[in-house]
Amino acid sequence: MIADIVRSCFPVAAKVVADKADEINKLNVFPVPDGDTGTNMSLTLGTVVKEIEALPEGASMGDIAKAITHGSLMGARGNSGVITSQILRGVAEGLTNARGVRVTTSDIAFALRNGVKVAFKAVRKPVEGTILTVLRDVSTKADQLEKAKATPRETLDAIVTEAYESVARTPELLPVLKENGVVDSGAFGLATFIEGFVNACEGKAGEGSDFKTTGDDAKAHVANVVDIEINDNWEGSEYRYCTEFLFHADSAQFDEDACLRYFSTMGDCELLVGSNPDYKCHVHTNRPDRVLRHILHRGQ
Repeated sequence: MIADIVRSCFPVAAKVVADKADEINKLNVFPVPDGDTGTNMSLTLGTVVKEIEALPEGASMGDIAKAITHGSLMGARGNSGVITSQILRGVAEGLTNARGVRVTTSDIAFALRNGVKVAFKAVRKPVEGTILTVLRDVSTKADQLEKAKATPRETLDAIVTEAYESVARTPELLPVLKENGVVDSGAFGLATFIEGFVNACEGKAGEGSDFKTTGDDAKAHVANVVDIEINDNWEGSEYRYCTEFLFHADSAQFDEDACLRYFSTMGDCELLVGSNPDYKCHVHTNRPDRVLRHILHRGQ
């Protein structure tokens, strides 16, 4: 059953990311070179693992999806963790659509499409060459394999390969990566998680491969599924504070779009994820006091 697969494989994949957290941190130059992407992704995944492990035996995929959504929202750390939470939410909710005893290629493709839908909705200004690029590329690959009537095993193996090939392309898409001689840290973190999950699903050790960037040799067509901004003049964030907090709205009419618009006037990397009444807020700003006052006033 799909629920049993997710329940057993998710913790294995999360551990693979945790084991590679330092390696992921060393790649971190975008959106700011603060060296914490691996740590933030690992902490986010770790909170989800606790929620999944607390579920009773025989929990449904719907129950697991709720645990993943809630755990990743509560545990999301940093820009990478918040975006990861939305990828996990979208894919998990997509898997609840599966109706058969065994997962199919169509189930995989649908779940990844839903992950793209949810994650891209959460990010106001998606940038090419990041974790979102890898998500989109593996989703596109799954769609192609669904049309080709590939087996689930073939599909899972192919999306692992595509994830790493997409990671290797990130320096060609985001100049700051090429300037520093690295691939995108969040993209690498996602590929690591995908491989760990697939390895666990296929009965392998669950350990990630010793991935090395392949540069120009890894170039491939990037599908125009989602419009992502090409950012060729990134100079890092000018803002001093990474402001992040959980927020409970008292009003059912809380305006998410208006709140995000305000965040964009106060800084960058603005994110507001979740659903009424519980949200996770993230923005790089010089005035966290104003951000907090604004959202508390709007949520009353």
